[in-house]
Amino acid sequence: MKKIFTLLAVIMASLTAMAQTTFYGTWKNNSNSFPSFDNYVEVTVNDNGTSTIVLKNIVFGNDVLGTITLNNVYTEQNGTGYSFSMGSQTTFDITDGNMSGVTKGAFEGWGTMDGENLQLTANYFDYGTTSLRYVKFNGTKVQTKPDGPTIVETETFSSDLLTSTAAGDTKTTKNANAILSKYSDNTYSLTLKPVETADASYGAITFSGLGYEEEDGETYISGYVDATTEETSPLYGKNIKGDLSAIIDVDGNLVVFAMLVDTDDENFNVEMQFGKEEEEEPSEPVSMAGTLSSFSRTDDGDVADQKPSVLTITDEGEGKCTLTMTDGTLPGTTLSLGTITIPSVAYEADEATATMNLSSGKVEATTECAHPFYQTITVKSLSGTISVKDDENSDADLASANITFSVDNNGTETVEYTFSTNGYVTGVDTVKKADGSVKHIYTISGIATTQMQRGVNIVRHADGTVTKVVKR
Repeated sequence: MKKIFTLLAVIMASLTAMAQTTFYGTWKNNSNSFPSFDNYVEVTVNDNGTSTIVLKNIVFGNDVLGTITLNNVYTEQNGTGYSFSMGSQTTFDITDGNMSGVTKGAFEGWGTMDGENLQLTANYFDYGTTSLRYVKFNGTKVQTKPDGPTIVETETFSSDLLTSTAAGDTKTTKNANAILSKYSDNTYSLTLKPVETADASYGAITFSGLGYEEEDGETYISGYVDATTEETSPLYGKNIKGDLSAIIDVDGNLVVFAMLVDTDDENFNVEMQFGKEEEEEPSEPVSMAGTLSSFSRTDDGDVADQKPSVLTITDEGEGKCTLTMTDGTLPGTTLSLGTITIPSVAYEADEATATMNLSSGKVEATTECAHPFYQTITVKSLSGTISVKDDENSDADLASANITFSVDNNGTETVEYTFSTNGYVTGVDTVKKADGSVKHIYTISGIATTQMQRGVNIVRHADGTVTKVVKR
């Protein structure tokens, strides 16, 4: 993720605000580098052809500029109103913000004011580019200063934005922006832009009035709120709502899920996902001892074999694992298959029962057979379950497993295999915190890991107690 709005842009954008007495209005910018927001400014017209213009509670991009004062702004009276322009005589002061060292830069600004309305515009060059941008303020005179919430912090993120319509059409917009603003009343607004579907472009969409919670260094933002769009958007003026949830993780990454609906059109909805959760590192292998049985029905009669075996589960990531079973045999022969390795087996974790459900379609497995013909075998299908639970009488964990798979023996017969166990898990990594309180960490499917994973973690402590820890 990267912050988009730069220091120089902040300087120049901030120099555009003006007002007479008190005007309350909206700040906008053509590049959507920061979300539009409401605030107020003050102007005092001096007798020497200049004005003093004060901007309050200004936050552009990632920088809080606080109060900005422009002195000696050139002022010309036009009938009952005034026009303003900034020149070499204009000075620039900042207080109450985090950018006290900022000074006036190369910019061009002007505005007009009458008894009831104020309009301000400023051009500036976006930092590091030759792109000319502008910001605008439109305000209406008020008798008292508004006491509504103001922006106290803004951050901009960049990532892919995936949209999906009710018809099932999807589109991915590369390097979209999410602009997150925190307000003085402890609410958030979030602007996604550009929001594009397979058949329409909606520009920037802002969700306002979002609530938040903080837990373990992560921020959770959510709400069913009004959604506003730009005037050029085909959604402008419609009764649009957004159901949004977002998380800023401990590394500062933002992931957003949102549903956009039109309350007057039940057929309209757009799902949006901004950002992507980091993929988890595959866990360390975990093993358990059991029995591998084989059975086939041949022209000469039924044959079977049964050998002690060790099952090892190696996580491949993305919901797939590799299974290895030692001492595999072909029943009724003198050939030993040795270790059978079956890749790309899908698994799902059932958190309620701490069970790992396995399944696989046709896949090529490998063996340690001395005969080259059987060094690769075709597994026709596989299914099974593995569960791990605490043993009150031991530091180890009890495992139960029942896995069946069938092997095509050169098209002449099908060999059925079953691995079963009710024993202890082995090969588990030991993990300790600085205080030594944590002894082992497992995923919900019983696979050992060296650190907490997203979801449910089974934690065995040094005193023998076991707890479930949810990491979002």
